[in-house]
Amino acid sequence: MKKWLAVLLTLFLCVSLGINVYLWLSLKQHNGTAYGIEASYEHLLEDESALDSEAHLKGKAEPFNKRRSPTSLLNANGANTLSSEGEDRRSTSAQLNQYDVDSLTTLLNNGQYALLATELSNFLKNDPFNESLLLLEGELIELTKPLPTALVHYYDVAELPLSNETLSLIDTKIATLYQQAQTQLSQDEQWELVARLNEPLYQRIPDAKHYTLNLAEAYAYQQKLTLMEDVLAALPLNDRDANIIRDKAYEIRDMASADTTPNDSEIEPTSPGTARYQTRVTLERIGDQYRLEAKALNQKATMILDTGASTTAISSRLFARLGRMRNLTFIGNFNVRTASGTIEASLVQIPRFYFAGYEFNDVSAIVLPEDALPDTDGLLGMNVLGEFDFAILPKTNELILSERN
Repeated sequence: MKKWLAVLLTLFLCVSLGINVYLWLSLKQHNGTAYGIEASYEHLLEDESALDSEAHLKGKAEPFNKRRSPTSLLNANGANTLSSEGEDRRSTSAQLNQYDVDSLTTLLNNGQYALLATELSNFLKNDPFNESLLLLEGELIELTKPLPTALVHYYDVAELPLSNETLSLIDTKIATLYQQAQTQLSQDEQWELVARLNEPLYQRIPDAKHYTLNLAEAYAYQQKLTLMEDVLAALPLNDRDANIIRDKAYEIRDMASADTTPNDSEIEPTSPGTARYQTRVTLERIGDQYRLEAKALNQKATMILDTGASTTAISSRLFARLGRMRNLTFIGNFNVRTASGTIEASLVQIPRFYFAGYEFNDVSAIVLPEDALPDTDGLLGMNVLGEFDFAILPKTNELILSERN
């Protein structure tokens, strides 16, 4: 019996020893593999760090146009496609670098808006809160979408988790763009466009009093009294600014009802004494249109006299001759009504405009496509003609301008 117990105990010890030896060998092999992987990874990091240092030194030594010119975004056939270098870089890292920012900015400056929109979309998928990309996207929308859409977009971006510096920049953008457009449109009495500017903003930020008042004022001047009252209902009944707008609206209504002023075309100078203060402009009559000569900056322009247009318009051809926005101030894009329907057009400011011997500063003008103005350089609207009392003399094809006191 004792002999059998000794044999069993010996077998048990042998098995236990074998298991321990096996476990020790397995652990040793696993540790060796782990050490090898760690060493390989550290070596890879060292290589990448060396490459980054080399690229950084090269970036300091070489100017941008030698590192990556904007033409690298074009393939050999001239097609607007991203270079293979850019694709490789973007596939290996979502990190936006200065090369990409410079190239995207160049696309914006060159007016390659479709390509820029595509590239921004691709980059923002990888880095949706990148502030440089978001600001570029905002500028693109400014140039390609109606101004109210651009302003609402900036309000949406301002709700993202961005730095205080960027949020301050966006606030400044909103205030500058809005005030520039509001001032210019109100000055030109473009009340329909003032309403279109303020309607989306009033809906987006209903507590902003200036949007409420400016929208109500636009409705007041258009004599849309019900809409005006609906908007002013958001303010207290005793609000002083709201009541000023109400009083003005009903005063305009009462004056329109009692107005017996003769038509401008019936007004004609009757004495030599009054003629001294008047200017005669020769008109060319073609069909039902009267045309006259004017000058925008240094460019001569043949324009249609249009007393029904609240704002002067220029053709895209004249816009191109003026050097696009380099010589003009871009106010924004708006949906405007034309004889052929509503279109989206840019509103710009012409620094100097000459007509009938007079010089006008900062004249706003809508840029219309060529098919809207096929044979002329533009329409002379009431934002210029409204500076005078005027009359059209059909018999002599003349425009009589009288300076207002």
